[in-house]
Amino acid sequence: MQKNNKSLLRNPLLGIALLISCCFESMWIAPTMAGVTFKPPGAQAPKRSSGGASRDGNQCGFTTPATTNTSVTPLIPTTNIGFTVAERPSIFVYIPTTTAKTALFTLQTEDSKYSYRTNVSLPNKPGVMQVKIPASVPALKTGKNYKWSLVMICTEELEPDSPWVSGWIRRVEPNTKVTSQLNKPASLDLISRLAETGIWYDSLANLAQLRRSQPHNPALNDAWQALLKSVDLSAIANAPLTN
Repeated sequence: MQKNNKSLLRNPLLGIALLISCCFESMWIAPTMAGVTFKPPGAQAPKRSSGGASRDGNQCGFTTPATTNTSVTPLIPTTNIGFTVAERPSIFVYIPTTTAKTALFTLQTEDSKYSYRTNVSLPNKPGVMQVKIPASVPALKTGKNYKWSLVMICTEELEPDSPWVSGWIRRVEPNTKVTSQLNKPASLDLISRLAETGIWYDSLANLAQLRRSQPHNPALNDAWQALLKSVDLSAIANAPLTN
């Protein structure tokens, strides 16, 4: 030990290099240990909610092996409602292998008035698709519930038994734990705080943004899996994010 100390005194650059190396090692190890767990706020979807998905996927050419997730699946807590602090949040849906090319996406107020409806292109490969609500759509009102739906267009036009999914959104005021960080770049710390305070849609959107910007970061992949598993979505926790 004394010999090493003398070496550092004779060569201060060596000491600096060791210090930098140590710091970088700490920066890398810490994120890989991070986990993101969603804590539901206790809210329930409106009683008229009929969430979930149509299971008849034959006309859409869904794959059938038992090892494959064959259902269109909304990324949402088991209560079928998620909170957001955003004026126009993003919605995420798992799309399996399908012959369908497009889907109808709608956003409605609780009294069934349409705020937005559009056709969206479906990914060529199975994975988690992000649907962004554009700036042209009126901002969600704080404290109000909105229902979104995504209906697969498997033939030339919509059919009564077309596979579909839906979920609810409620915009809330941000908790003081996250207010100071909302205007900063996405980070695991922000995502963890959002998840801990029950802000589902923004936790997911920020984590998806980070994963796309750092596709080879194992910490972000672990955080994504932990977040989905915390809301019983283990079956699609390994599904890739689609473009």
